[in-house]
Amino acid sequence: MSTQRNRATFWLSAGAVVTVLTSAGWLLHGANQELDGKAPVSCGEAVRFLQAAHPPETARNKQCTKGQWQTTWYNIYFQTSQAEAEAWLRTTYPDARVNRDCVEADLCAHPAAPADGNDNGNADYLSVDIRFEEHDSARVHVSGGTSN
Repeated sequence: MSTQRNRATFWLSAGAVVTVLTSAGWLLHGANQELDGKAPVSCGEAVRFLQAAHPPETARNKQCTKGQWQTTWYNIYFQTSQAEAEAWLRTTYPDARVNRDCVEADLCAHPAAPADGNDNGNADYLSVDIRFEEHDSARVHVSGGTSN
């Protein structure tokens, strides 16, 4: 075999190995994000799953994520004013008991998910935490998942 042919074979083989390793790394990265609950999803999908209202129009830093391993869970994060955050919580989950005695938040609630007995593809349990910040700002975190 000629030297030129050996070089071509080497570079084609090296290219194939790099392609396989890169693809495997990308696949593992995506799987890790799902396991960590940090896989980005559309906020429309998260809102539907969590049976929530969309964040207020004035909300900033909106981020929605999903995680999955034996169960499925979604998160919605956003920032808005303190008054809008509390109004959003009370409008979105009107039957939820809003607490001011929370471990890691200034306001929290654990709204009841609809108990229709069907696997409707929505969260079985829900949690809302609102943390007040400076300058009348609030960080809202809505989370929920399935129990099976």
